[in-house]
Amino acid sequence: MKKIYTLIVMMSVALVTLTSCNKDAEEANTLNGQWSGYVSTYYYDRWGLTGEDYRTTISFEQTDLYGGTGYEVDFDLNNPYGSYYYSPITWHVQNGVIRIYYTYDNYYVDIYNYVLNSNHFSGYMDDGTNRDIQFSLTYDGSTDWSRYRHGSNWRRRAQASDVTEETGDSTDIIVNGESVAAGAFARGMRK
Repeated sequence: MKKIYTLIVMMSVALVTLTSCNKDAEEANTLNGQWSGYVSTYYYDRWGLTGEDYRTTISFEQTDLYGGTGYEVDFDLNNPYGSYYYSPITWHVQNGVIRIYYTYDNYYVDIYNYVLNSNHFSGYMDDGTNRDIQFSLTYDGSTDWSRYRHGSNWRRRAQASDVTEETGDSTDIIVNGESVAAGAFARGMRK
């Protein structure tokens, strides 16, 4: 009898694990693509900016069953073409939690208790602080990134020793001829 009970428990655990893995794979597949919208909170962010809202576009590029790579561009609502920050990301879905890792900043965000379908993605981000970071994104398969690029592609976030050029107004950070931050975002990075 004990063997039968143990077998039933093991099969139940395997079924729950398999169901969880399938759901994670479905969530990762749904995330694949570009999403644009707003992040709302009172924040003092990693770039030294303060405010209540900013606009963001996140590209999730699925490279395996549960996650992948991508990038995020955040920009000021009042100056979207002149004040922005670009960061590459890696992401992974596990046990219903989406973890985004900002590679240039060595910074994690966990997303759980979210709503995700083929057109809308919303919920709360947990960055390890006590802030309530709410987001609402809409699927956007046609983002024009060219207005944020000053070169053929973005490389990596500039560190002080990496800056090869600054514009005359000292509000852009250019690495290898490519802009990774401008305006208030670039000023915040220099602090």
